Amino acid sequence: MLTLVPPHAEAELFDKTAAALRRMLAVEPRNAAMLARLGDIERRRGDFPAALTAYRRLLAVAPGDAAAAWLVAVLGGDRLPEASAAGRAAPFVRMTDFLPPASHDRLLRDMLAASERFAPATIRMRKDAEGILNGEVRSALMLDESTTREVRSWFDPKLRAVLPEVLWRLRMDDLDVKRIDTAVTVHPHGGSFAAHRDKSPRARDRVVSCVCFFHCAPKPFSGGDLLLHDAGRAEGSPVGAFSRVSRIEPLRGSIVFFPGDCVHEITPVACGTDFGDGRFAINAWVSVVRRRPGPAAGVSQPRGTSGRRRGDGRCRSNTEER
Repeated sequence: MLTLVPPHAEAELFDKTAAALRRMLAVEPRNAAMLARLGDIERRRGDFPAALTAYRRLLAVAPGDAAAAWLVAVLGGDRLPEASAAGRAAPFVRMTDFLPPASHDRLLRDMLAASERFAPATIRMRKDAEGILNGEVRSALMLDESTTREVRSWFDPKLRAVLPEVLWRLRMDDLDVKRIDTAVTVHPHGGSFAAHRDKSPRARDRVVSCVCFFHCAPKPFSGGDLLLHDAGRAEGSPVGAFSRVSRIEPLRGSIVFFPGDCVHEITPVACGTDFGDGRFAINAWVSVVRRRPGPAAGVSQPRGTSGRRRGDGRCRSNTEER
């Protein structure tokens, strides 16, 4: 049975557990089980540099550990190994400088001015069904379609510029982008989204999802983290204190891409009552088609071992912070 722990107690628990593991590893530095546990805890806390260090140490001790090799590639910003993703941590590509400050501030200013165009977000149980309100599953506000089109006009081309390399990192470079669906949301106080997948029988071609974060400064809320669950997690099941997840903090101007079949959720937001206090995001879902034989225009070719680019909001190590 899973044990649920309040966020503040969970953070304290993980701090103590990580400190205890480090003390034990000082005595047994080659203990593979403790290194794996430390990496999992740091990843759950969202400290990706510390998690990467632990998994690299584990890989040095156990070179044949496929799960460690997978996580080193994910967190180190490299192309995924060819091994199956079954049972592995959810891969993701994170860019901390996707939105330049001027673009971020203009977007935020426009959304604050459009506060009356946001309405409660719904969920759909079937593709052809009407959206329904269910605050236990999803509690957020969504921008109307006409205003979203204005955002989409400049945001989608920016996405398409980086998607070839994102797909290469995720080992999906045999696919071409068919369509991008976009929505703008804000999670006010108490806002959250229960564990779910974006790819489903009603949206089979949604292969990649992404979330671009923006909000006021200084950050006016806590919570609102994106949790990417390791493979094997069931939708809607509660998060246990020791569930394996990657916790991604909603950094201003950052974006994260991940497979659409990854189980993920948004933790509850705590903030003031003003509209501008919430956690804002542009959500996008990338639908694809299998590429026909022959070279495809605009597809990035691998360079070296990681294919990272810097200085233009493109791919970089998932451990890098702004």
